[in-house]
Amino acid sequence: MKKALLATFSIILLFTLGYVYEDIRGTSLSEDVLRLHVIANSDDPSDQQLKLLVKDQTVAQMRAVLAGVSSAEQAREIAIREIPAIRQCAEQTIAAQGYDYKVDVEVGPHDFPTKSYGNLVFPAGEYEAVRVIIGEGQGKNWWCVLFPPLCMVSSSDQGLSLDSPQKAEVSLKCLKFLPKGMRVTLTGKDLKG
Repeated sequence: MKKALLATFSIILLFTLGYVYEDIRGTSLSEDVLRLHVIANSDDPSDQQLKLLVKDQTVAQMRAVLAGVSSAEQAREIAIREIPAIRQCAEQTIAAQGYDYKVDVEVGPHDFPTKSYGNLVFPAGEYEAVRVIIGEGQGKNWWCVLFPPLCMVSSSDQGLSLDSPQKAEVSLKCLKFLPKGMRVTLTGKDLKG
């Protein structure tokens, strides 16, 4: 009885997911998000720690200015306007740690590889991003999604890094009902209200 019930549930779920996939297939996630990308001067441990401090300040700063924003386009426009403030905040954070690295800040399209974190998958592609480059920008980087606000930080992994095998667990209510091992790829419609 349990096997038949599980098989029936699985078939219904597959048909439902197939329908949802057909409905959202043409929508690009890259059009609906604004990412943050912070690149360290080098892979030296002190430069990597500095990157995390700059990231923390930038995330806090951007959360404040993006509060109440309803679209990725609006978030991008605000981010462009905030470039001087983002640069100043990063430079102050760096100077407070005794470094004098230059900081470049840009907002624009950048290529990102496919990244999965638990059941959450961001497909490879070109995404609008606020990019903060510290010094030579030759070190490992850190990324998150500023809009919608998905910057995930925990005390153990210090965020999501494109060069790191560390994973962050994302729990959306509906994901709890999926069979163990099933992966979900996000698209633009997944983030729209």
